[in-house]
Amino acid sequence: MLVAGAVLKRPPVTVFGAFLLGIVVLSKALSSLSLGEIAYRRKFSSSTVMAGDSVELIITVENMKPLPVPLACDDEIPGGLEVPTTRVSSSWQGGFSNLRNQFFLGGFETVSRKFPVSCPERGIYTIGPVRLRSGDPFGLYPVSGTMDEKDRLTVYPRVIPVREPPQGTFYPFGTARATSWIYHDPSMLKMVREYAAGDSRRHVDWKATARSGKLQTRVFDAAFGNRVVICLDVATSRAPWEGIDREVFESLVVAAASCAHHFAAREFSVGLTSNGVTQGTEGTHLAQCPPAQGDSHLAYILTQLAGLSYFAFGTALVASQRPFVTAEGSFPLVISALMDEDTLALVESLRRSAPRVGVILVEPGRRRLTRDKDALQVLLRMPGVAAMSGRLKGGWSDAESLDLSPLV
Repeated sequence: MLVAGAVLKRPPVTVFGAFLLGIVVLSKALSSLSLGEIAYRRKFSSSTVMAGDSVELIITVENMKPLPVPLACDDEIPGGLEVPTTRVSSSWQGGFSNLRNQFFLGGFETVSRKFPVSCPERGIYTIGPVRLRSGDPFGLYPVSGTMDEKDRLTVYPRVIPVREPPQGTFYPFGTARATSWIYHDPSMLKMVREYAAGDSRRHVDWKATARSGKLQTRVFDAAFGNRVVICLDVATSRAPWEGIDREVFESLVVAAASCAHHFAAREFSVGLTSNGVTQGTEGTHLAQCPPAQGDSHLAYILTQLAGLSYFAFGTALVASQRPFVTAEGSFPLVISALMDEDTLALVESLRRSAPRVGVILVEPGRRRLTRDKDALQVLLRMPGVAAMSGRLKGGWSDAESLDLSPLV
């Protein structure tokens, strides 16, 4: 129109063409500047939360330039999180939903919005990156971009009270609720004396025996042990083609988390080893950590349990071959849903190195699992093994306690 008006010498057409050209140039300039100097921040009111609770998601968008900007922000929410708002729609990616926020930011304006987020299932969830869309006020040149800001939310598995039987056979140290038990610390040598009947062969001092010509044994000072190591077998079946039973798997995780909290609350050092694969900041790895005390260590164990995927890597017997599992003064506690030859092999291996071993066979609550009766009878006859049944009435999501009873 600008060229036509000039050729035909029609000033109104020329002015109108110049006006349209100005709009096009201005729109292009505004569009190119729209996503510049935009800050997008996402924050959870707490980075950790228990399954079944809620957390608040705070989204803040800041325009750090004098130019007003229309802005649309799309965040992908993992399927395990629920945001009760009409701004959420289904995403093109399976297992995700889309949280869309639209703003019109004035010059140097900051806007914050808060959303409640329900966390019904355990897991380690990552939100981000965010996709931003803007453009010019006339809508001629839309522009989009991506910001890589990511936020992580850890949803711990359910922790429920552990109800022990009246006789207290589950307690690793007998019926007395002491916070530790006495054992001999091999790092605290007290004396060397002549071997006597009943002394452990592991404490024989062969150098002293060679010098004296008589069998000599080392005597150590008494120390206190207060270490419990949870050996979690996440397998729900031995045959790979049978797949994973989610109800049983989640019951095992809830039982392990509840037992870890049960002992940590009583000032025991708690450790974990498992054939389950978990995710963390360093990538995927087997869930395991040596025993330690403190709230931060308990949180670390719960984080590993929260990140467990529905996958068993090898057997629990291989995963339990760690020095800290059967170190002097440790009490291995096997948590499994299966009772077969592999479970027996695990318990026998632990029993050879530890004076006492605990076993909890988890019952999901809504049905009874089929177990090898012959293997069960062998387990019950093992000396030094406290075999228990752990029942979750109503299932892992509704059970109010982990009810322990002697296994028969």
